[in-house]
Amino acid sequence: MMKGKVAVITGGLSGIGKGTALVLAKEHLKIIILDRQDDKAPAVLQQIEKLGSTGDYQHCDLTKRAEVDRVFNDIQEKYGRVDYAFNNAGRGILSKPFGQVTADEIDGLIDLDIKAVMYCMINELALMTKQQFGRIVNTTSGTGLVAGKGMALYSACKHAVVGLTKAAALDYAQDGITINAVAPGTIATELILPYKESAPAEFKKWEASNPIGRLGKPAEIGHAVKFLFDDGSEFINGVILPVDSGCVAGTF
Repeated sequence: MMKGKVAVITGGLSGIGKGTALVLAKEHLKIIILDRQDDKAPAVLQQIEKLGSTGDYQHCDLTKRAEVDRVFNDIQEKYGRVDYAFNNAGRGILSKPFGQVTADEIDGLIDLDIKAVMYCMINELALMTKQQFGRIVNTTSGTGLVAGKGMALYSACKHAVVGLTKAAALDYAQDGITINAVAPGTIATELILPYKESAPAEFKKWEASNPIGRLGKPAEIGHAVKFLFDDGSEFINGVILPVDSGCVAGTF
């Protein structure tokens, strides 16, 4: 039973994170969102509470270890535990040959897509090991499983999340903790939808990359995360679950 347990979601005020928070909210959890979009927090927390869960928002720059440590210390003092963690916050760049990638783009993606996940997991695992229970789900990508042209930097970062997920899953398999990841296809988020107007050719490629022929919905990732959190998924560990209508299954 998920009721009454504590879930942490990074990047939970928009996109996949928000969609997942609203799916989980129906399970009557205590949902803590770590994000930086302060203006969006009241509306999302209201939605969470209408669906039957308790919502809490913590402003946090996930790329700064000290901030992440501080927030998790606050969570420990207030709630005493973390049962579920969805390390979802991340970013990408428009596709281009790797030789054109800038130093700022490299630093930005490594900081948020890799280091932030590590910082969160270190804190989550400290709490989960003490309680001998926990479910962690990280967000990688189809490009973390199959490389894509023009996506070398993003692909490298998401491959790192895959390796981190699998290795850490082995480290904690006997501590009542499972660590898995979801690999979304292209999802209709606030980051992606504006490109329909500003980069229509790229947007059409994203739609076509999902064999079903449309962008995925944030809630469709949320349902996969919920499945991996469920008590019945205890024997699923170190798995990278594509949620992409079949994109990485093969050519089509």
